[in-house]
Amino acid sequence: MVTTLARVSAIDGVAWTTAPFGDVAELVELAGRCLEADGGLPLAADPSFLQRRWAGSEAHGIQGRDGAGTLVAAGAVRPTSGQAGVTFAGMVDPGARGRGLGAHLLDWGLSEAARRPGQVTVETESLTAEAEALFATRGLRQVFAEGVMRIDFARGVPEVGWPGGIALTEWSAEAAGRFHAVYEAAFRDRPGFPGLPAAEWIADVAEDDDFRPGWSVLATLSGRDVGFVTAADGWIVQVGVVPEARRNNLGGALVAEALRRMLAGGGTHAWLDVNVDNAAARLYRRLGFEHRGRRARYQRAA
Repeated sequence: MVTTLARVSAIDGVAWTTAPFGDVAELVELAGRCLEADGGLPLAADPSFLQRRWAGSEAHGIQGRDGAGTLVAAGAVRPTSGQAGVTFAGMVDPGARGRGLGAHLLDWGLSEAARRPGQVTVETESLTAEAEALFATRGLRQVFAEGVMRIDFARGVPEVGWPGGIALTEWSAEAAGRFHAVYEAAFRDRPGFPGLPAAEWIADVAEDDDFRPGWSVLATLSGRDVGFVTAADGWIVQVGVVPEARRNNLGGALVAEALRRMLAGGGTHAWLDVNVDNAAARLYRRLGFEHRGRRARYQRAA
């Protein structure tokens, strides 16, 4: 049943209803306007991305419309993927901000989430300073944040030399296990490392429709696998170098190799995400990547 919410006095001219998002096209338009204004993850305005997170059978949504019926604010609560708890996400049209819509959305989301067991997560693919301040007033703490970066190939791709003696192997079913072994060695000392089994990690990489095995390479030095990069259409997905092979620019050479392959395959640009605490962000800037926003996750204790 669609329920009309009580009007918030600070939000003049916006009618609120709780209802499923049957028209994903409206969400795409709203997400596109937010992305243009705020930067952040470009996939946030992708129809399939929004469909999975906002219009799934288990999602519970709220809609705010102006006097012309245009969707200017939206939020959704859904079960958190892979763990107990719920996740809330909200968007406010840049032209309708400063009137309390974001606070109303967040309060609704936290109230709805509190009705369900488990940890509450608030996600944003386009973090703004205003949203960050609002989250703090509701007792939410940041548990994850990534910078979103982009490089355009109009100026070419960076030239980075390889350490002497490096051999490269493209991704294949036979080599996938070797990629996973380097992934384990490169990331196991990072906080929050998930430690995915080989079969699960390989499936996550290879089953992505946009994955490009010919752009994903493994670096071997003196008979030992020491680094890797995986790439998808328009994306550097993951880069890892084993600890003992770091500080010799191998990571930069791997990224540059993937970019050259993208360019040869007709690509015009590439994106990547990097944790805000990861020193690799400096490397990516040196390679020519530019900051295009931030995505983040916040939590409230269960």
